[in-house]
Amino acid sequence: MLRLILSGFFAYASLSCVIPIIPSYASSLGASVFLSAFAAGVFALFPAIAMTPFGMLSEVYGRRRFLVAGAVTSLLASLLYLQSSTAELLVFSRTLHGLGSALYIPSINALVADISEESRRGEAMGKLQTALMLGFFAGPLAGGFVSDFFGVKAVFLLALVFSAAALVPVVGVRERSKGGEIGKQFIFPRKLAPLFAVMFVGMATGSSLALFAIPFYAPELNISQQQAGLLVAVLFLFSAIIRVPAGILADRAGRNVTALLGMVVTGLGLFSAFKPDFPFLFLASLLCGAGNGIVNTAVFAAASDYENRGYAMGVANTVLNAGIFAGTTLAGFMAGFLSFQSMMLILAAATLLFSPISLSKGFGSISEVER
Repeated sequence: MLRLILSGFFAYASLSCVIPIIPSYASSLGASVFLSAFAAGVFALFPAIAMTPFGMLSEVYGRRRFLVAGAVTSLLASLLYLQSSTAELLVFSRTLHGLGSALYIPSINALVADISEESRRGEAMGKLQTALMLGFFAGPLAGGFVSDFFGVKAVFLLALVFSAAALVPVVGVRERSKGGEIGKQFIFPRKLAPLFAVMFVGMATGSSLALFAIPFYAPELNISQQQAGLLVAVLFLFSAIIRVPAGILADRAGRNVTALLGMVVTGLGLFSAFKPDFPFLFLASLLCGAGNGIVNTAVFAAASDYENRGYAMGVANTVLNAGIFAGTTLAGFMAGFLSFQSMMLILAAATLLFSPISLSKGFGSISEVER
């Protein structure tokens, strides 16, 4: 478990350390506002498409080879960042990094679920998610600092180092035999559809703040790249530290109730960003991070209840990354005709209004699932 946690931390640090610089760097290469937003969120596009089939294939061919392949692909993407002299090449490099995460993430989630006790699976998923989000915390914080003092290319070098550190622990990792078959049936977990919908909206609205709005509007808001990195890091830090208690809550109070709580917290965070002073942006990042952490832990705990959990984790990760990509792309579109404050109000309202509608079919635990 410790090796997986270390690998996950560095994989997410590599993926996130470039977040504070991607929109502004793409703009400096001549990208439009929309293309800058696309560059910020495109790393989630390939996972949104590929994580479900990769999760299914990990059931058949094993988790380890997908972990290693994902880490190697991320390493190659980090090398390409260093050669990104055009916006198009930057987008391609970020897309390749997304492919690496699509290979890596469903398998590490499923492998942790494989080795955890059934009665404490939510807690185990919370621990893994904490490690991953701590990587997302450390990455932007380090990236913003390195960018201010050493320049953009140094951040890409940092991503390379983090990718290498993610690869080493999984090279010799062992897994339990799954006995998978190519003809195995994979049934879509229909009972999770309301939770998937909630997570999609939560990630779309929360990622709009962290991945695009704060880095892009930083000059207008009189925020340095280091401060932008700090705000993004705070979001991921609180997303990390809330996940173990969120997992315990999901085990005891139920997956739906926990997810709804998380969406309320996220919505309050977005409302806090309406006043774009640094203290309020700090509060917004804190609340959005905590809210996303609660929602995602509840959804992944529910997905881990399924027998074919590699497939269920793949679907969950597809939904999560589709939300990230949709949110950042939509934010880039909205930035063309809305102020920062108006954007935050619309996102907050969408978050708070959608959740009770989606979960209106009932509350409580989804521990009794289709097998």
